Amino acid sequence: MTFALRSGFMAVLGIVLVSSVAGGSLPLPAQAEEGSNPPFETEVIVRTVNQFKNMADVQNFISLSTSYGVDVISMNVKQDEDDEVPSGSVFYQSDIAPIAQGYQNFDALQAVITAAHAAGIKVHAWIPQFHDQQAFLAHDEWQMQALVDGVQTPFTGSNGNEYFVNPIHHEVQQYERSIIQEVIENYDVDGVVLDWIRFDNYNMDVSDYTVAKYQAEFGYSPLSIDFDTDSPQRQQWNEWRTEQIGQYVGDIREDISASSNPDVQLGVYILPPEFTEVGQNVAKFKDEIDFVAPMAYFDDWEFNSDWVYSTSYGILKDTSDRISGSAADIVATLDNDWTDDQYQEVYKGIRENYPDVKRLAFFAYGAWPEDELANIHERETWPTPGWTAPVEQDYPAQLPAVWKARNIGSMPGNATYNASNKQFTLSSSSTDIWGNADQLNYIYQPVSGNAEIVVKVQSTSWLDGWAKAGIMIRESLGHNSRHADMMLTPGNGATFQYRAETAGDMTDHTAAASAPKWLKLTRTGNTFKGSISANGSSWQTVGTVQIPMKRKVYIGIALSNPGNDSRGKAVFGNVKVTD
Repeated sequence: MTFALRSGFMAVLGIVLVSSVAGGSLPLPAQAEEGSNPPFETEVIVRTVNQFKNMADVQNFISLSTSYGVDVISMNVKQDEDDEVPSGSVFYQSDIAPIAQGYQNFDALQAVITAAHAAGIKVHAWIPQFHDQQAFLAHDEWQMQALVDGVQTPFTGSNGNEYFVNPIHHEVQQYERSIIQEVIENYDVDGVVLDWIRFDNYNMDVSDYTVAKYQAEFGYSPLSIDFDTDSPQRQQWNEWRTEQIGQYVGDIREDISASSNPDVQLGVYILPPEFTEVGQNVAKFKDEIDFVAPMAYFDDWEFNSDWVYSTSYGILKDTSDRISGSAADIVATLDNDWTDDQYQEVYKGIRENYPDVKRLAFFAYGAWPEDELANIHERETWPTPGWTAPVEQDYPAQLPAVWKARNIGSMPGNATYNASNKQFTLSSSSTDIWGNADQLNYIYQPVSGNAEIVVKVQSTSWLDGWAKAGIMIRESLGHNSRHADMMLTPGNGATFQYRAETAGDMTDHTAAASAPKWLKLTRTGNTFKGSISANGSSWQTVGTVQIPMKRKVYIGIALSNPGNDSRGKAVFGNVKVTD
């Protein structure tokens, strides 16, 4: 594509936009009311294949973006997933990368830039890097290799349709960088945002190219590392991989600085810090970027909402710590399907704990519905004056007198008791007992000192394979409390789990088992032991741990369920608490 053609295209589209704006009135940008918070800037992350198929789509979306106060459009310039079109396909007139089907005669990037800039909206080129089916299939030697059962195997994801190229291979790096350079030189973008700059697990890349490079530096082959077990060798391997990613981002910064448009901002979308296995650490490239956009989808990652904004743990704390001393800004990247109270809480937490965060980004997997843009616009100055967080409290349930019921983590679930057969039935959805905080349905009673609870898990129906039905002792009813539990899952056996520190990580010990099964959890001093039995008399210990807890604790029956089938339930019988 020539510059002359591009200039003519811009002039025509500019006339169209000026005419449409002049012919009608558009709402002015939102202003903070007196006494309210200043509005957050709004970034919307747009998948081109879903949003921009023709010029009418562009004009409609820019009109909506103007109406609802969008400040930045982060546009998918290179396909991120292997769905509508293969990853690695591009949505502009490229001389380097394959152009996505349907876009050979429609330069979506230029159309959006021209329309957005006419409306005063910035455009960032969202350019995924190493998730690239087009390059994967075109160059066998570029393919990401994983070590599977001791064999170097091209990585195509758990579903067989997720194509990575090797982030360490110099030709891969040159190719991906050339696409960024082409965009910067030929299009008036305001920023470039990198994505998929990572591996997928410890066991990759192990191609001959990478193995030789690593062995030359460290004197041993990475193929000798047990990638399933933590060790000094695995830590050295992961540190080396993160250094390679950091150097790569630094090379892109140099490319931008040497380009004809050196003021283009550089940003990166990053996974939560819990994903250490992917070899991504923003501390390695914090001085090379203008902003970092941590993916703060707390419910997707199965955390509680305070994981977003807490000052003691979570994604903004970790990101802030890692970029300390740099000039990089944080753009918190949020989901678009939370409850109003969750948004109020998260916005309040960000404003109070991370006041330097000025822009919030939102991602939609499909096309952006107008009502979602309207909702984001409405929330710009949240929390609203006078808002207070809902207080977690027991919910009414027909249970024996000693028992109370609570949805810890404010997620839905209920409990019933059948007096004739002395069985409890619990339901729960979109919950999990894991990470730094829990979401679960809990029926409980307070006990002091030594205690034991025994239960028979009669059945688990319509639950996710990772649902956890069983018994628990918690130090408090807070979602991040210390606790120990003995659980049975529908598809992954029995598990003895514990959190030894408030808001700390969890650990588990597992055993093969399925319902119906007896479970027992015992506290003796600060020793907690979980056991399973087929008959309620002969017991197999699954795990034991020392956890210092207060004398008064809460003991009971728990259910968490990552699934959302309303029919999901677990039935418990033969319940006995001894203290």
